[in-house]
Amino acid sequence: MATPINALTTQSDSSSGPKYQPPWDFITTDTNTGVGGKYIYLGYLLGDANPVTSLDFKAYDSPQSNPPPGWSWSPQDLKEGAGGKFIYMIWKNGESGVAPITSIFLLVISSASPPPIPGYISIPQDLNQGAGGPYIWPYYSTSVPFSAKTEALIVKA
Repeated sequence: MATPINALTTQSDSSSGPKYQPPWDFITTDTNTGVGGKYIYLGYLLGDANPVTSLDFKAYDSPQSNPPPGWSWSPQDLKEGAGGKFIYMIWKNGESGVAPITSIFLLVISSASPPPIPGYISIPQDLNQGAGGPYIWPYYSTSVPFSAKTEALIVKA
């Protein structure tokens, strides 16, 4: 069985990355792909203790100062500097009877709806909503492990 994700974060910078930030690993797709603004990446840690069991992204018309009740979050607006909706990543850990999440990825495409991908569940929230540019559809899996890292580490200068 794949090792689950047990912590999530975001990284925001004015230059492309993601930057090396131990002990975190980062998904290499910028949540502002094609729309400018800050370079923002989703980060994760793998581990069996208290795994992430639910993941969602919520869009708002104004900045938020707290997550929805019962959810954890990153207070980072995933559209910072790009306009459009204010979009936040939210999650729950350790829900009884809910399979742990083992991987996440972001699909950047021109399709107005997320295509089915075997082994993955799409989250119906375009991460570029209101900002223009391509659609960015988030997906997660409860069975597919994160692929072994093949990209070089990018070290902040």
